Order: sequence, then structure tokens, then C-alpha cells
Amino acid sequence: MVERVLVQFEADGAGVAELSWGQREIWSAMLAKQQSLAVGGVRQVPPERTISDVACDLQFIMTRHQSLRTRLRFMEDGTPLQVVENSGEIPLEIVDAGDEDPAKVAAAVADRYKAVNFDYETEWPTRMAVITARGAATHVAEMFCHLATDGFGLAVLRDDVAARYRGQAPPVTATQPLEQVIEQRGRAARRTHDAAMSYHERLLRDAPATQFRESGDQRSPRIWVLTCTSPAAHRALQVLAARAGMTTSPVLLAAFAVTLTELTGVDRAVLNTVVNNRFRPGFAGSVSPVQQSCPCVIDPAGDFGEVLTRAFRAAMGAFKNAYFDPDGKSEQIARIGMERGTELDLSCLFNDLRAGSRGGADTSSGADPADLREDLSRTTLTWGERNDTPDDKLFLNIGDAPGALVYELRADTRYVSPQDMETFMRRFESVLVDAATGSRTTAT
Repeated sequence: MVERVLVQFEADGAGVAELSWGQREIWSAMLAKQQSLAVGGVRQVPPERTISDVACDLQFIMTRHQSLRTRLRFMEDGTPLQVVENSGEIPLEIVDAGDEDPAKVAAAVADRYKAVNFDYETEWPTRMAVITARGAATHVAEMFCHLATDGFGLAVLRDDVAARYRGQAPPVTATQPLEQVIEQRGRAARRTHDAAMSYHERLLRDAPATQFRESGDQRSPRIWVLTCTSPAAHRALQVLAARAGMTTSPVLLAAFAVTLTELTGVDRAVLNTVVNNRFRPGFAGSVSPVQQSCPCVIDPAGDFGEVLTRAFRAAMGAFKNAYFDPDGKSEQIARIGMERGTELDLSCLFNDLRAGSRGGADTSSGADPADLREDLSRTTLTWGERNDTPDDKLFLNIGDAPGALVYELRADTRYVSPQDMETFMRRFESVLVDAATGSRTTAT
């Protein structure tokens, strides 16, 4: 049984403006993929909390963050404007699990929310339900339109709710979307944009224009998803990062470059890496989407240490140059392609979604080859959804679980066959394990 209650909210801050840079980048992806690209999931409700408490949580986050009370208005040419309201009401669903497992019911509700695109002009970019079992609130299912938040913004939202439970929610200090737009019109932002475009151009002038050939094994549906859960890769990653004295993200980027070039036969890896811009002034604690992507070009030649050095430099360059006007980037790619006489293919992405596990100084597990080879036997590969929604040719998302690295590969089978997807996942793991144990010294 499903009921709905309307939750009222009222806040300071309203207005109409163009989209911020982060919003515009994700809006372009949403248009290309014809999806709201919703982020969210299921969380448990603490035992002492009630349906009323969950309603107050929803009211709290709607009041607190501009992006959650934002809808779109479209100009005659289709250009979207963000319309931020300072008051309104939003439905909260109450779903009685009955005799079913409430966790499974919550997961089904979250899947239902994700499957249907948001109505950008009339619907708030937030969908939430509280699941009950025998009258008690047990779980919350929630989905947010990607235009309202990103993966790291979702973590901020959940921290906000947890802080509210403790009675310790601090005031919002992050620059909210309407303020971001004002700042991005200014001279300082323009200088940052121009510097980023200069960096991008230097990379793309002589980078391989095409990373992929047709696989000869296109499937229907065309887009496939494969997830690998690897304890061995997790341990190897910690060893390699500690050995190099750096965080784990560049290690993963280096392994990705080696694996990608082996898969495609192209001499350098050309990819976009997604950067969480919350290290920039005013963005720490931002819920609104501020992630942007920056091209990386990495030569996989030499031993893994050499590749890692190049990957580290590429990652630092990306972090410095992933804040820009997306329209400028699109224009630049088109212009360089015309000048080179070939279309530039930047449809390969790397996205490290881990919020709190990027450090790498744990050598306690060692790098004993026998132990790591034993861990390899615990690796699992799981095929996921398949669809015909337009997507990138190859997109690697990095996540984690206790004691394991979890990485998800989304691929267009026109360019990466299912067999090549599985080969890629196994090879990515073995590149890390071989480098950690010293059984592989040269990238091939």
C-alpha cells in the first residue's frame, strides 16, 4: 500500500539564471543519453526515527539547498534556465512493505524512481519514500535528478541528515548555484576557463583522434554493464599507493591507461577523467553538481612505475584544469577536429566515485604473491543492465566495498564486445596485482 503526504518547505534564496558550469556539463550528458541520470539509493532509518522524522528530513534538505528546489524553464531556442523557488510542497511516499522484506521493497522503489525521467519543468528534482514494516519506518528510498546533485553531493546530503539527527547540522557555507552563476560571469572565472582551454588544446593537438574500432560483435540491446568486485585489486592498490607515496586514484588511472591501450591497440590512452571540484574555494560541502571532466593523454610504455608517474602528472593536470565553461570546451574540440581534418573521439571516461578511500599508506597486508593470487580466486564478475540508451563507448566507474575494489564498466558493444569487456576487467585487476607483486615490470 502506498500513501502520499505533502511536505511544505520555505527558504531564503530564489531567482532565475542560466545553468552553472557544473549543471551545464551534466545537462549535456543528460540530453545525449536521454536520461535524468538520477543518483541515490536506499538508506536505513535509525530505530528511534518515525515517518514524521523522515518528513522533517525532507523538509530540512529542501530548505537547506537551492539545487533541490530548482526546476527548469526553457527559452525559445531550447536553452534551459534554472528557476529556484523559496517555498513549495513536495510529496513523500509512504510504502507499507506488508509481509515482504522492507529492504527489498525499498530497493524496488528506488529502481522505480530511477527508471522514469524527471519532469524538469514541473517536478522537484527529488523523489523520496519511507518504507514501513508493521507501522515502523525502516528504510528511505531516494533519487535525485543529476542536475540537482552528483555522487559526492549525495554524500553531503546524507551527512547533513546524519548531522541533523545529532542536532549538529552546521549552516550552509558552500556557494549555491545562483551564486556560482554570478561568479562564473566574472573575470577570475574567465581566466580560469582560458587557462583550462589552453591546457586542453596542448593535449588534444597531437593526441590519437580515435581510441576505438568497431568490435564486430554489436549486441541488442547495445549498451552492457559489467561489475567486478576484487579483494586482490584492493590489496594491490594499497601496496602500490603506499610504495609510491601517493593516493590511490593515480594508481587506478595508470592501470586504466595500460589496460585501455592493450584493449584498443592505440599507443596512448586518451580519456576524460571526471574531477570532483569540491576542493575549490566555496565548493566544499556543495550539494549542487560541480564535477567536470578533463582530457588525459597517458603513454603506457615502460614499467608500471613510469606509467604511474605519467598518470600522476595527468591527474594533477586534470584537477587543475577541470573547471571551465562547457560550451567553450565543445567549441574547442570541434575546432581542433576541423583543423586536424578528423573528429576527435573523447567518448572514454574514468570516474573515481570513492569519497573516503583514496588514501594509500597501508602496507600491512604486504604484497606476497601467493596471498594475492589466492585473493584472485575471490574475484566476482556480475553482468548488469542492458539498454539501447545512447552512451559513451567505454565508461569505467570506480567504487569500493569493505575489503574490495568495485569497478563498473559500461560499454557500447558496437566498439567493445562483451568478451572484450570481461577481458578488460580481468586485465585491469591483473595489472594492479602484477605491479604490486613485481611479477610484471613492463607495460605491453
